[in-house]
Amino acid sequence: MTDNSLSKGFDLSSATANVRAYQAKLLEMAQANMTFTFEFSQRLATIRSPVEFFTVIAEFTSKRIAMLGKYSKEMAELSTKRTA
Repeated sequence: MTDNSLSKGFDLSSATANVRAYQAKLLEMAQANMTFTFEFSQRLATIRSPVEFFTVIAEFTSKRIAMLGKYSKEMAELSTKRTA
């Protein structure tokens, strides 16, 4: 390998920053998942009628879909930034 090919190759500081960004986002996602699960279980525990069960399921399903969309978009942006 020549010095020229090494300078065009791997940028360690950029790679480290990208890994840290991914780790921070994954930690944020894990915390959001734990919070979501806790809220969902609390609501399920307080259900008093079968109709309320379906209302809670619908509410939390829509919240989960929105959360998945948000984090998918953010991870895609991190990936795009990484390769740019």
